[in-house]
Amino acid sequence: MSTPMRHGPSQQGRTPSQHPTTAPTPQASTPFSTTQAAAALSPHGPRSSPQQLKKSPATGTLSSGVMSSQPGNPPLNFDSPSAAAALGGLGLDINLDSLNVGGLVGGANRSDEDDRQKRMDATIAALLAFDTGRVSNDGLERLAVRNGFECLWETAGTGSGNDKVLIIAGRTLALEVGIKNHAVYHASLTFNEPSPSLDKHVEKASAIILKDLALGPGESLLTKKLSKFRVNLERLATLDKMSITPGLNCHEAIAGVWESLERLHKWDVERLREDPTLSGKSEENLRVFALFSRHGCPLMHTRGRIGLTLEYWKQHRMRPSATVGDDKAKTWGVLIDCAPASSMVYTPVRVSDKWIGPNIVKTNPMDDEGMPATGPLLDWLEPPNTLLPPTEETKSEGGLESAALSASRPVDVVFMATFDPPVIVTHGVAMEIYKISAFNAPLSSSTFDNLLFPVTEGVNYDPSEPRVMEFTQTVPVWTDIRKVKEMPSLKAHKNTLIVDKPVYGHVVTHVPISHPKDLIAMLPLLRQYAFLSLLLTNSFKPQEGRPLLPQQSTPNEGTLNMRRTDRDLQDFMSQQRDASEPLKVDIVLSAHPIPRLQLVFPFRRSTAVINLEIQLNGKVHIVSDNIFSDIESEVPRSQGKRQPLTRRVFAQKLEDCENIDIWVEFIKFTLE
Repeated sequence: MSTPMRHGPSQQGRTPSQHPTTAPTPQASTPFSTTQAAAALSPHGPRSSPQQLKKSPATGTLSSGVMSSQPGNPPLNFDSPSAAAALGGLGLDINLDSLNVGGLVGGANRSDEDDRQKRMDATIAALLAFDTGRVSNDGLERLAVRNGFECLWETAGTGSGNDKVLIIAGRTLALEVGIKNHAVYHASLTFNEPSPSLDKHVEKASAIILKDLALGPGESLLTKKLSKFRVNLERLATLDKMSITPGLNCHEAIAGVWESLERLHKWDVERLREDPTLSGKSEENLRVFALFSRHGCPLMHTRGRIGLTLEYWKQHRMRPSATVGDDKAKTWGVLIDCAPASSMVYTPVRVSDKWIGPNIVKTNPMDDEGMPATGPLLDWLEPPNTLLPPTEETKSEGGLESAALSASRPVDVVFMATFDPPVIVTHGVAMEIYKISAFNAPLSSSTFDNLLFPVTEGVNYDPSEPRVMEFTQTVPVWTDIRKVKEMPSLKAHKNTLIVDKPVYGHVVTHVPISHPKDLIAMLPLLRQYAFLSLLLTNSFKPQEGRPLLPQQSTPNEGTLNMRRTDRDLQDFMSQQRDASEPLKVDIVLSAHPIPRLQLVFPFRRSTAVINLEIQLNGKVHIVSDNIFSDIESEVPRSQGKRQPLTRRVFAQKLEDCENIDIWVEFIKFTLE
């Protein structure tokens, strides 16, 4: 099978004199056609003799003023008394030395042309982002060429004229797409250089590409879009463009990071298998447990996305049916990619699969290496730098300077970690995350609560004042513990979020990293705020599969006019409530220095007040309460199943259910 031919060197940027076929352009008769004006407009300065540049009121002023902006030209000299009186004598300080003829003649036109081109490019980019077109022969080729690939069409082995193979070739990879009558039936990704770390993942990548292009159930040629394929092709193109052959293969660099993180993940699973409390868990359950409680789970080409993702948090993670790579549950992860270094001063990309030692942990730690508080002391390694060989052009040049340049040089590419989804944290936590990666990013001026729940347009909002937000949520409730397998009834909760002391927040989207250990150090903080956002979202946003109750517009939405530091807890019992009335639950959020939630709800004949802390790794700690203290010594046998209901047990229940409203109903069902 033939491959696409590389084009010859481009003629772009060459001057007309370098083109042998370029004919001289006849000089037009314009006011600037004089010898002096032509010299002034020439970028090489005047070519006439000095006698032709006599200064006079008629020509000397124009020529000298024009030429004064060019290096080596004579300075401006007003030898005419009338010109001096007309300009200087009237108090006009006009300095023609600062003028540039190119700016006078063509600067405005070039500026307008550049602005017009930028607007056109922005419009085209917006249209392409909105609709990339449909899957077809021409659509595939246009998309590949737009991403910098070379394309070659060949007839398939069947011999049919409508059955073709499109070869999309780059520096390091080739993608073959079999298409018949504009319908894709085959896709295969290969890399130009054999690499065991890459070859083991090509089948999964090819399957994702085929799923993006082939017709699925209920799809037709009129509805099949290129949107999903475009995202994956752009990711492949980005890595391919930054790769340099020989010397740097960005695909192989990312695969090497996966190798090290995968060894760490397997070590985590082995340690969890030794835990007696997890003896009944399956292999998949242990992988999920390692995902959210240890060092994450690295996955290559998963969830329809080509690339490496380090997953660290998962919704419904405690369910027995939870699996790694499940598309149904929401998952938090970090996409590890490459990006140009540009002006960033970071350790460049290193191609290696030995980022961690074979024993994973250090066997003989040094005295100054204390055991970390969040886990074992891992044996991180520093792979050697990846250097590029000198180019042929540099080798052919002589001299001492070229000898210095001919030495191997580092790559101008860094690892980039992109958070999916972006994590909303406070300013202090954002500074900690950026400190780990030595990244300087501008912090936002929005508050933490406004980033979680944007204020409705038109609502009175003052970031310096407390904020109140209400939402009526439906909660599944079981009235009999023996009937948990039956369909629950739905109960309404009138949730009120009170932000008494707003703090500034920030959305962490991406950070450059120099080593996988940078990401491992961020995981406890990322899990902490991922779980906090999950708790608040489950209480104050509509949930899939549950009916949305009509929300009442109250004057308390927005900013309080009067600062309230203490909640009036007697308003819950001030009136008789019908059984069908929504249960009022107040949630007071304090995000600094540690995320804290104060829950206030009716309990028995009084009011329950529970203060929680969301700690590192998404752990829940009950700081204080007025209900659990009375039941820790005496546990109802019928409801407690002879298990001591301690604060830790109730905190674990909240971690398991990930829902404040369900947790409140569990407390009321168990203790009331």
